[in-house]
Amino acid sequence: MGKEKLGIYIHVPYCVRKCNYCDFFSQTFSRAERSPAEYFRCLVSDIETAGTIWRGRFEVDSVFFGGGTPSAVEPELLCGALDELGHAFHITEDAEISLEANPGTISRKSLEAYRAAGFNRISVGVQSLDDGVLRIMGRIHSADEGLEALKLAKSVFPSVNADLMIGTPGQTLDIWLEGLKRVLNEEPQHLSFYSLQLEEGTPFYEEYRTGKLELPAWEENREMYHRGLELIKSAGYRHYEISNAAKPGYECRHNLKYWTMRPYLGLGRTAHSFIDGVRFAEKPAPGPEDAAEDRDSLRGDFIFTQLRLIEGLDEGFYEELFGSSFISDFASPLWELFAQDLLFRPSPGRVAFTEKGLDLTNPVMQRLLEEL
Repeated sequence: MGKEKLGIYIHVPYCVRKCNYCDFFSQTFSRAERSPAEYFRCLVSDIETAGTIWRGRFEVDSVFFGGGTPSAVEPELLCGALDELGHAFHITEDAEISLEANPGTISRKSLEAYRAAGFNRISVGVQSLDDGVLRIMGRIHSADEGLEALKLAKSVFPSVNADLMIGTPGQTLDIWLEGLKRVLNEEPQHLSFYSLQLEEGTPFYEEYRTGKLELPAWEENREMYHRGLELIKSAGYRHYEISNAAKPGYECRHNLKYWTMRPYLGLGRTAHSFIDGVRFAEKPAPGPEDAAEDRDSLRGDFIFTQLRLIEGLDEGFYEELFGSSFISDFASPLWELFAQDLLFRPSPGRVAFTEKGLDLTNPVMQRLLEEL
């Protein structure tokens, strides 16, 4: 019997400039607590420690360097950390090894260095192909630079994701669809298209709270989503998660670990891990203060993550984890949501959102979680 599979996330908390919507932990170089070189020295030490703890049990089939903007630091630091991961863990030959990158922070030379080091998937933060929208968002690049970065990534990497955002200030349906068409013309293997979330503590949140920020109406936001999906599907992508689509075989293996509650280890500032029902943060292994989460908390996480999958929640896996029937445990809200055409059975043993339900994910989730 082979070893269990593990995903590893590496957080790189540096950005050229903080975007107006972002609440992830990151710092600009001028305000950083530590230099990137110092940060990576600590990171490498954590990787070594984690390897001594977990290598005997796991082999690694996905690695994801996220941020922040990993591509904003020296390529040698990223490549060195990946090399250390290869020494500390057994990384499978077919592992998915991803790197987040933003336009304005990459070149052909840096991309070729990443590729030579073993990265085989890159996620390009295009976000929008409208200069006005990009300025409002606080991005450091223009629309043309975003498209060029995507073209460059495609010329070097075998697997490329384009990150896009829906419902941003200044965005209209026409702006969104025109930008999406230009991205689809480049044929990235994967697309992420997240609706803007107003996160407390960000400039956008404060501007919206004080009436200084205008967003597209909810109806227009939903039209952007569904019209965009039509284009994406017609271009041959499989819609496999609420905000993600891929050419067949290019689904993001690492993110699927989060959505299916499989083991993952997070290293670096604010990075979280989940192994054996225990969540822990910013360290290679759980300590005595970290305890297995209670059953209801884990069931809530299971529902929230698995229902994001278009194929739906896996009832068999639910029963395997919790020893009871999903349908029985949530009978009352489920029959309500089925009757309201918000949830349905796409196949035996699965429960998923209907097209109508995709527009009301938060109320549906809330109704289910009320049973906990």
